[in-house]
Amino acid sequence: MPRTSPHFDDVTLGVLHAAARRANAAHRESNTAFLDQFIRDATGATHRLHSAQTYLRVLAGAGIERLPSAGTVQRAITRARLGAGGIPPAGDAMSFGMRAAEQQTLAQHVARVMALLSPDGSGRPVIDPPADAPFDAMDAYRRLQRLEGENRALRVRAEELTAMLMAARVALAEALSRHGHRERGEMGSGGRVSDAPGAEPPGARGQPDNPDKPGTSRYD
Repeated sequence: MPRTSPHFDDVTLGVLHAAARRANAAHRESNTAFLDQFIRDATGATHRLHSAQTYLRVLAGAGIERLPSAGTVQRAITRARLGAGGIPPAGDAMSFGMRAAEQQTLAQHVARVMALLSPDGSGRPVIDPPADAPFDAMDAYRRLQRLEGENRALRVRAEELTAMLMAARVALAEALSRHGHRERGEMGSGGRVSDAPGAEPPGARGQPDNPDKPGTSRYD
């Protein structure tokens, strides 16, 4: 069953509008910083995170002209959910252990993917990260996106090379076929008696080798 959009009372809505205007005035050149501050202040007022559409409605109600896309707002919500250094936002402390476990699992999956795609093909990471290194979800997401792009490019290149290989095989087969036909034709023409080395010309058998006179014998 879909969730209904929250309805803020006038006081809360006024606080949210003021937070939107403050963030807009403080960060006119950066949508990322603007949304991060607005969502952080809005979370402090409502004690929870809301959907991207809810935040967009609040921004429109506050008179903000540069409305970001829903995808940009959703990424800001993800950053707010992860918090600084992967720590959940305030008010979500009960699920801290669960989120930490999820992040650890995600880190293991990312490390496994990176190992499988290591340049040496050995299945081992090129550099083993420290065990206590903080997990950066956004960096892992960017790395996965880059790897997916490289994988798509490699697949396209593999298809091109496969097509080139098939064309080369067809051309080689045609060349070998033409060469075989030519050899068989030469062998057939060279096997005639009149052209064979040492063969007698037609009508030569029965005639003297060196007659003295036409029609006479050397013993006459």
